[in-house]
Amino acid sequence: MKQKLLNLSLLVFILVSVQSFGQELATDRASLSFRKPTGEPMATLVNINNMSMWVQADGFNRNVIYPRGTATVVWGDGIVWGGFVKDGHDPELRVGGQRWIIGTVPGRILTKGIAEDPNDPDVRVWRIRRDWQTADLTQDAAEHFNIPMDSVRQEQIDAVRVQYEKDRKEWPWQKGAPFYDSNGNGIMDRNEEPGLAHADQVVWFVANDLDSVVTTNFFRSPPIGLEMQVTLWAYNRTGSRLNDAFQHIIFKRVRLIYKGRADTPDAARIDSMFIGQVVDSDVGYYGDDFAGCDTLLQLGYGYNSKSTDIEFQKFNLSAPAIGYTLIQGPIVASNNPLDYANFDFGKRSGFINLPMTSFWQKATGTAIRIDVYAFKMYKAMNGFLPLMEGEEPFYDCNGNPTRFMVSGDPVKGTGCIDGMRHVHPGFPGDRSFQMSSGPFTMALGDTQEVIIAMVGGSGSGSLASVSVMKHYVKWARFYAKSVFESGLQDVVYGELLEEEVLPQDFRLYQNFPNPFNAETEIRYDLPVQKNVKLGIYNLMGQVVKVLVNDTQEAGNYVFQWNGMDVRGEKVPSGIYLYRIEAGYWVLTKKMILLR
Repeated sequence: MKQKLLNLSLLVFILVSVQSFGQELATDRASLSFRKPTGEPMATLVNINNMSMWVQADGFNRNVIYPRGTATVVWGDGIVWGGFVKDGHDPELRVGGQRWIIGTVPGRILTKGIAEDPNDPDVRVWRIRRDWQTADLTQDAAEHFNIPMDSVRQEQIDAVRVQYEKDRKEWPWQKGAPFYDSNGNGIMDRNEEPGLAHADQVVWFVANDLDSVVTTNFFRSPPIGLEMQVTLWAYNRTGSRLNDAFQHIIFKRVRLIYKGRADTPDAARIDSMFIGQVVDSDVGYYGDDFAGCDTLLQLGYGYNSKSTDIEFQKFNLSAPAIGYTLIQGPIVASNNPLDYANFDFGKRSGFINLPMTSFWQKATGTAIRIDVYAFKMYKAMNGFLPLMEGEEPFYDCNGNPTRFMVSGDPVKGTGCIDGMRHVHPGFPGDRSFQMSSGPFTMALGDTQEVIIAMVGGSGSGSLASVSVMKHYVKWARFYAKSVFESGLQDVVYGELLEEEVLPQDFRLYQNFPNPFNAETEIRYDLPVQKNVKLGIYNLMGQVVKVLVNDTQEAGNYVFQWNGMDVRGEKVPSGIYLYRIEAGYWVLTKKMILLR
């Protein structure tokens, strides 16, 4: 069934492209590399390490293979967003992005309401790699033309190499594609190179939501006027634990720029906006999968319900696991001037990065569906079930409201995990999931960005694969933090320390969201091992709930409070204190609960 859906998806993409470009696509019959009649690629591969993935110029990623050369772990993924658009038009609530149906088209927004012509040869997808001149591109060509490696012809290898050279020469830095701006003048000079984060392979494209036919077909929403710039990068190096981990990771940066429609007023804004990553994870055979999330790692993932899978058995492998971790969330202003957010591989004082704020897993065939209604998608982004009426929260296996479904640990068998009798639907099957972050506000001209890492893991069984994948997730987060802390210009990839970067200061962050209704998140940094007590108190100093009372290693920690007291009863609206004690360190902050 899934193969039929994939073929249908490819057919729809081709038909839409033919209609858009006015003529047939000039494509090798065996190839999945969509091209314009003039030869420009509209899809390409990220495939330099142990993972391969097709990337389309309209924003949809598909057919993720892991380990490379074996079977599919992700059928498709996309980025979604939604919020209340204050531009004088109805409906205010609008949703866009890519989710099976695609709500964006290739090309950037030149000025309000005017996008690049999709027929323009300069509207496409670009791909570069550092060793394009000397690398053995046989496997690259085999994947590009969808043929066995022993069937690859020299002219096909040459075609891949020529495309690398062309993309390097025509790198669209003027549109926003990243490059190493050594002199800081904003121009890619002759002696400067295209690329990002010292990666060995980089893919870049830009898309927009100005086509009203496409956006209406997606979630019945009119255009907002958002430009989406996407950079994907990966590494292929060995010789250290970090390099070994990077064989299993692809990074992705998504930038949203609010450029507006033709009639968008200068004072327009988008309120209560969320951004989400949608994934249809098919780990081999699609009909026996589970999904899960890890709030500490800001991770959503898919894995097999059994150690063996009929597709991976063909390669004598156990079923792997695939995860998406939110490395950097959107930024919002902070009340603490000492806070800072990571943005564009630098720091912004007075801001913080939002974490993953909800996770929803969907079993195909169940009654709860998002369909094509913007308000249902927006509910799911907010952490509510996508129902036609009301705001009903997600529920955990104990019947408690939560914003993070299946957030237990399947390896240890603790907490609420997929497949439990009390976790809907209670049996394995086809799974998709959505991890979201928000809310935030965008004014006309604003840019928001998120960074996500796609991480694979392959162990001796499906649960062992989850453990391996989470191990690589920690390395991905460690590397990203190293780059963020030091800046791209100061960090040389090979000089990164192998030891995990630990917090330098004891720090308690403002809870988020605040005020809150159902649940809030409390984060803190612990620079050394200490006995930690984290508690909730009322204004009279009485204990409401103790969240932590244990010895903890140095690290970054996140805990949720659901507004319940020690007896499991809801506490009333009001101001509460949360206090952390770690040795001689004591910090207290206020938060507001609104029922």
